[in-house]
Amino acid sequence: MSGLIHVDPAYKRGVAAGHAKVVGAFAVAESAKAHVVAAWSPGFLPVTLSFSDGRCYSLQADYYGGALSNGRLNRVSCEGQQKSEDPVSTPQLSGHSLRFIGAAWGYAAWADEGPKITTITAPGATTFKPLFTAQMETIAIMAMNGPDWPGGNVTLVGKINGRLTVVTLEVGY
Repeated sequence: MSGLIHVDPAYKRGVAAGHAKVVGAFAVAESAKAHVVAAWSPGFLPVTLSFSDGRCYSLQADYYGGALSNGRLNRVSCEGQQKSEDPVSTPQLSGHSLRFIGAAWGYAAWADEGPKITTITAPGATTFKPLFTAQMETIAIMAMNGPDWPGGNVTLVGKINGRLTVVTLEVGY
């Protein structure tokens, strides 16, 4: 997974460069009868996955030593879907054909449909400044910032090589 995540080498906030490290990735099987249509979370985990057949599952994992492990799906109610942050609060890149996917905790995700790349911007940006890109067709972003440093965890849900994948990264900006 790490080879699919690329921090923008030009990204700087003050003297600090950005970073993004994969701390967990889970492939989730879809069937011919049901595919994921939405995903949400109050933070970066657990992630609720909503399927086209009306069922929802919660993806949970253990976070120890800077890595996620023991990923598991449990059937849950589909109530409580959270809405993405307002795209107006996030700077947009003019002159490019990026589609807004969603935002969480100030991070925003943008899709470039051609090469199937997702661009992520950091909280507090006043201009469109990519923090990192992910080579995946992302449908949802979830995040939670750390209380004592400029960074946090970002979870992306989408397809990698046609397979539904939930990826969580530790990021710094």
